[in-house]
Amino acid sequence: MKPMDDNNQTQQKSGRGSWTTPVLAGAFALSLGFNGFQAVRLQDVNKEVGGVQRQVNELQASLGTIDKSLNDNLGVVRTDLDSARKETQESVSKAAMAAQNAARRHADKIVSNLAKSENEKAKQMTEELLQVKETTLQANSKIDGVSTDVVAVKEDVVKTQSELHNTIADLRRATGDMGVMSGLIATNSKELTALRELGDRNYVEFEIPRNGKAQKVGDIQLAVRKTDVKRSRFTLDVIADDRRIEKRDKTANEPVQFYVLSKARQPYELVVNEVTKDAVKGYLAVPKVQIARK
Repeated sequence: MKPMDDNNQTQQKSGRGSWTTPVLAGAFALSLGFNGFQAVRLQDVNKEVGGVQRQVNELQASLGTIDKSLNDNLGVVRTDLDSARKETQESVSKAAMAAQNAARRHADKIVSNLAKSENEKAKQMTEELLQVKETTLQANSKIDGVSTDVVAVKEDVVKTQSELHNTIADLRRATGDMGVMSGLIATNSKELTALRELGDRNYVEFEIPRNGKAQKVGDIQLAVRKTDVKRSRFTLDVIADDRRIEKRDKTANEPVQFYVLSKARQPYELVVNEVTKDAVKGYLAVPKVQIARK
């Protein structure tokens, strides 16, 4: 029984081998092709990987260079920053010091100017005080002098008033050439001053040359025509109210009276105190009460 089985097995093996061989060969060929493709593909991938790796290496090298450059630049920047910071701090310190020095100098100058100004003011005030003291001393001296002068003036006034009263007492009255009682008659300047003090009339002094020409005296005119020194006589014309009145052969210190009706109701009065060869000298007494002009 065994041999038969062995033959059957051999036949079966022989029949199986007839169709498996091509399949295996195809599979092998296919495997070889696939492996070749894979090998080619792997080579391409390896090339690509190599290229990428080179690029990566180049990038890494470039990055290293850049990193080194950045580090170097950063170091330079840091150095520059430190230097700039140091210079800035020094500049700020110098500026602050300069500002402080300038402010100190300015303050010192202001203080010096103030001190100088105050010294000048003090000096000026001292000089003014000295001047005031001197002026005060001078004023006191003048006041003392004025007081002395006032006392002297008072004494002179009293003396003058006494003399005036005596002079007035010595004045005489006379009847004028018109028969009208005149006021007090002054025969000299001293007595005329006394008459003015009484204030009864207004007095105008005159000195008229003997030339026959009219000369204004107060509000009238007088013209001397003749003088007689030996007898102290004179002749003159009075021109008033458009009239010419002759006063002939009148004597020195004689009241010569005439009316000026347009001026006053009381008579005017002239007195010649001195008769010379060439002129007469005296005064005109004018009433104070005047007639108002219409």
